[in-house]
Amino acid sequence: MNDVSRPRPLTVDRVSPVDDLLRAVARDPGRPLLRSHHEVLSVGELADRARRVAAQLGHRGVSAGDRVALVSGNSIDRVVWMFGVWWLGAVEVSVNVELRGPMLSHVLTDSDPSLIACQDDLLEPVRDAAAGGILPMSELTAEPIHQAMQEELDVAQRGFGPGELATILYTSGTTGPAKGVMLPRAYFSNLAEVWIDRLDLRAEDIGYFPLPFFHVDGHVQLTACIQSGSSMAFRDRFSVSEYFTDVRRFGATWASGVGAMLSMLAQAELPEPGSHRLTRLVGAPVPQVAYETFEDRLGIPVLTLFGQTECDGIAMDSVEQRRRGAAGRIHDAIDVQVVDENDRPLPVGETGEILYRPRRPHLSALGYWRRPEATVEAWRNLWFHTGDSGHLNGDGFLYFDGRRTDSLRRRGENISVWELEHSLKTAGGVQDCVVIGVRDEHGGEDEIKVFIVPDGESLVLEEFIEHCRKVLPRFAMPRYLTVTDGSEFVRSAGTGVVQKHLLSRDITSPEVMEVPR
Repeated sequence: MNDVSRPRPLTVDRVSPVDDLLRAVARDPGRPLLRSHHEVLSVGELADRARRVAAQLGHRGVSAGDRVALVSGNSIDRVVWMFGVWWLGAVEVSVNVELRGPMLSHVLTDSDPSLIACQDDLLEPVRDAAAGGILPMSELTAEPIHQAMQEELDVAQRGFGPGELATILYTSGTTGPAKGVMLPRAYFSNLAEVWIDRLDLRAEDIGYFPLPFFHVDGHVQLTACIQSGSSMAFRDRFSVSEYFTDVRRFGATWASGVGAMLSMLAQAELPEPGSHRLTRLVGAPVPQVAYETFEDRLGIPVLTLFGQTECDGIAMDSVEQRRRGAAGRIHDAIDVQVVDENDRPLPVGETGEILYRPRRPHLSALGYWRRPEATVEAWRNLWFHTGDSGHLNGDGFLYFDGRRTDSLRRRGENISVWELEHSLKTAGGVQDCVVIGVRDEHGGEDEIKVFIVPDGESLVLEEFIEHCRKVLPRFAMPRYLTVTDGSEFVRSAGTGVVQKHLLSRDITSPEVMEVPR
């Protein structure tokens, strides 16, 4: 797979992470898979506990095809629940635990779950956002099941096909609220093979994962560990001060992060040479300071990738094939091209929209939940349109040149600008507001600048900020505010849409307020 001119076929019979887990159990049920500060879970223990959850869910009336929303931070219990839902043939709705207010309500309403399984300390915002059907995770008593029930569950799960819906993950919308990305059962398994190949994962490897499990990366990387015979260490929440302490404690050989994390780590206390086992770091986007710190000073290769929830790993580095400034190298599992406004391929080096399509089934999303028009629009001309600009070079490296759609990426999270503006307009004293992204050169991501048009004299900025803290997830909190009469808004004829590229990105003038952290 590393040589794009000599394709290496993927395993043709991948069905699901559950099937991958059962294969791993058959080889060695005692092999460690998940490592936390409190517990080490083997593949056999994960299978046993997941079956118990599946049985209990079945007793509560959940059946194949039903949606079960999981609202939980990083924990072994969250992974057990996820596999239990899949075992039953139900559909995991993976909910971002940072969501609050209208954004959370939209996900829980739009996905229409039969059950909402919620971590106990997250119950308050969920109860505020959902009408009912909430089960605190602590209330599910997953007792051991007898052999006949175990065999019944295993036989049933073997009947679910690789293309059946497994997970719905919500990602930013551009002209409306977040869309549910539908991922088939074999999606995580097939992309796990790509990750194994590009990272050269072996049974002796231990990955360190500080990102949220509810994202697509956690699903794919965990499945890659199951397939490769390796294991994954994690903590409940990213910590700058504890990152390298954890790396040493767990004996991690590779670790992951996002741009802002890597920037913060580069400025933190670094590990002494020989005090750790790290042989590669993987993340996106990768700021220049991360290369200078980890590669140049510490000798740890830094790998990056270009991916989306719809396909996690469209282009990806390996240790042997990496280039600073690029967003990863294309590989034989996914076709990638860059096109003009009429979907005509552009020559090497020219910037256009990045498109892709898988070379095998079940390597990308099935579409958008209950949004057939959005699915057709994204897949027009039989290529998936990413909404991102980029270019390819002659060596097969993909370069990211910016977003074409009205969405932001901050702290590793995609943010629907439409949804964010809608939430901000509900604040008292606000007549209108417009959100733009201003570049954080250190982290390679977006900071949020809001232009606020007040409604008369009633706007109080301190109350506006408090409103933001109440209804927005932390990653969507504005960083900069400008109060304006709206005279600088240039609107498109016919649609009235503000031409945001004409708005000032300045964050240093006296008219710009920086929101206290």
